[in-house]
Amino acid sequence: MMKYREISEIVGIPPPAIWRYISLRVVPSPERAEEIVRALTSKGVVSRVIGRYLRFKDGAVDTSGILSNVMLLKILAYVAFYSFSDVDTVLTVELDGVPVATLVADLFKSKLAVARKGVPFTSEAVYEVEYVSRDPPSIVRLHLPSSGLRKGERTLIVDDIIRTGRTTSALIKLIRGVGAELVGVFSPIAIGRSWQETLKDHLDVIVTILEVEG
Repeated sequence: MMKYREISEIVGIPPPAIWRYISLRVVPSPERAEEIVRALTSKGVVSRVIGRYLRFKDGAVDTSGILSNVMLLKILAYVAFYSFSDVDTVLTVELDGVPVATLVADLFKSKLAVARKGVPFTSEAVYEVEYVSRDPPSIVRLHLPSSGLRKGERTLIVDDIIRTGRTTSALIKLIRGVGAELVGVFSPIAIGRSWQETLKDHLDVIVTILEVEG
């Protein structure tokens, strides 16, 4: 995704040394490795990379180039991992939020909870929360098995895109209704500004990487 010279400018290591690290001819110390990973997962660097894979078609945002790139998804997961701490549950909504949420949960060694728009086939109790969708205007109901989220669990919301903030707001309502604790919200891409008004009470715990004008 990046040329050696571009990486060299970011981490301050000569290209030949970077090649030796990548080829495993030389292994950096844990401290040096940590510095490299943090530099390469900074918001400025990752937003630049995301921008190369983001496409626009007929006024819509196409994230397929991001969601199909496993290596890029791993990088996004590390951004979330360095942005938050002590996560018990990663909560997302089907479908597009699942890939990155899965990798984030793996890094935190936490539980993954997926809210669905249809009632899941399960014999256990189900939590339900609803919100009004903008396009098209309709009432959307999200359902989550009760085992997916427990009282007191530190919960991180992960989604692929924030547009209006209504889905995220509904998930926050669900977390509070269960009695769990909101750690934060992570979304690689934010479209426009309307979501900031919807989530104005939570902006201090929201991490986005690339903001696109809507």
